[in-house]
Amino acid sequence: MSRDEYAAGAGTTAAAGVAETAGGTGNARNTERAVAAESAGHAEHAGHAGHAERAVAAESAESAESAESAESAENSGGTDAGDEGSRVRWSRLDPRLLRFTLARSLGPAAPVAMTLPFARDGLGLQAAVTLGVILVVFAAIAVAGLVRYATTRYRVTAERVEFRSGLVFRRRRSVPRDRVRSVDLEADPLRRFFGLATVTIGTGRTDDGKGLVIDGVSRAAARLLRVELLGRTDPADSVIAELRPAWIRYALLSSWSLLIGLAPFGVFFRVLDAFGVDPAEVGFLGDLWSRVTATDPFVVAAVAVAIVLSIGLSGALLLYVESWWNFRLTREPDRAFSIRRGLLTTRSVTLEERRLYGVELAEPLPLRWGGGARLKAVATGLGEDESVVLLPPAPRAEAHRVAAAVLTAVTPAAMPAVTPAAAPVEKASTEPPVEAVGEVSGKASPTLAPLAAHPRAALRRRVVRALWPPMVVAAVLGRLAAWLSWVPGLLWLAGPALLPAALLLALDAYRNLGHGLHGPYLVTRYGTARRRTVALRRTSIIGWTVGRSPFQRRAGLITLAATTAAGGGSYKVVDVSVAEGLAFAEESLPGLLAPFVR
Repeated sequence: MSRDEYAAGAGTTAAAGVAETAGGTGNARNTERAVAAESAGHAEHAGHAGHAERAVAAESAESAESAESAESAENSGGTDAGDEGSRVRWSRLDPRLLRFTLARSLGPAAPVAMTLPFARDGLGLQAAVTLGVILVVFAAIAVAGLVRYATTRYRVTAERVEFRSGLVFRRRRSVPRDRVRSVDLEADPLRRFFGLATVTIGTGRTDDGKGLVIDGVSRAAARLLRVELLGRTDPADSVIAELRPAWIRYALLSSWSLLIGLAPFGVFFRVLDAFGVDPAEVGFLGDLWSRVTATDPFVVAAVAVAIVLSIGLSGALLLYVESWWNFRLTREPDRAFSIRRGLLTTRSVTLEERRLYGVELAEPLPLRWGGGARLKAVATGLGEDESVVLLPPAPRAEAHRVAAAVLTAVTPAAMPAVTPAAAPVEKASTEPPVEAVGEVSGKASPTLAPLAAHPRAALRRRVVRALWPPMVVAAVLGRLAAWLSWVPGLLWLAGPALLPAALLLALDAYRNLGHGLHGPYLVTRYGTARRRTVALRRTSIIGWTVGRSPFQRRAGLITLAATTAAGGGSYKVVDVSVAEGLAFAEESLPGLLAPFVR
């Protein structure tokens, strides 16, 4: 073979290779380059250039081919997606994320600005170290935000939602679109200021943690993602509940008011301690402490309680308004519930009907005294610390109405039956099986169903437990009065004074016990400090747990726990007699407990 023939063959082979690569990626520029390379090969065959020039041309063609292939691989994500997925470009986060990250990292500087004016002698070593740590954290947050913006990409193909991030440790996630169960949007005040939102894509699996989170997209892009993945827009009808201004009064009955009132003082003194500032050296604090020590202790206590309660009640009121303003619960046409709420931080949550296995009506003691309650969903696909609130603190009648509306909307077709792996039921019965039970009868809420009372032994247990706290308080205070001369000798009477209240709470705890069946739902109620009424679909029960403490065995009682994949995982029927409890479990789901009690 002559030199020209060999060069022509090599040129033709290189051109064919480039053309094949260009055809495989579908890139027009690669195809043009392949044609150019093929023409160069024919020119080499004609002998118009030397062998060295032909080698340089082939090397240039290969370099161009490599660059184009790298660009194509970057655009396709380096995955084995099909042609359709390869044509979908990766999307970046919004550029405003950089400004948001810098603004958020300024938060740690706020305590410094608050406490530096009180440091009369300048910054000590401890304060300087604390300030240096804050500056380092500020720089680290800024760099992390820049890296996250530069390395994070996402895209939605016809079959999957793909996400990748990380510089040193690369992280890739891919979720099939048919596994997407919810797309929740959230934007706190700072994100809203910069026009950003956080998208949480839920797959209905508890092992996914919080789902696929895309933080830092624009609000418009977040809404488009929701529409694209769920195929739905804002529902125009089927409104179940909306916030009414009169409900705001229930914020004053929050159990957290005392802690909210104490929180500002704790934070202030903690920051002073971090910077080595003695509260006695702060001018107005020293003067205030001098006046307090010169005032009657009872007056000081009354004023302190009044200040703490006013701060706590105001904080609870503001938190209620911020969290629940614009609350709206709707039922969408594609068999899903939508919950939207928030004044400063807006949230939008979607819950499919087939994931809803029941409801839990919660009544903390102050809220119950005020005639209020709150309602949350018993649903699958939620993490351990996650919950879907169907109604904020509102009138109890409204909570029952919403419970009836939500449970009536969940039809048997939307709720997959969960059949336990138990022996088939041989006994004949005129009652239809649980799986055949239809809707909730009428419009009555299962949370209002009449419940069976528990044995008197359950009342005796609660009375005995109520006697112990007053006795312990009386003994401790009496001992302190004997040891310390400044402790009033009659202070031990505070223990017996607590006895009537303890007995009333014991009676209330007993009266709150109850269990029953209401159509396809098992209903159980228990608790006094926080009374809970749970309506759980019977077909969602996958097992029973029977528990007995030594004291329960003496009283002939048991505690049944219905195990389910939804909500908290189990719901109890507390302190019921052995015979009644086992019969109730068998009636709730025939055949599930029978093999273990024969």
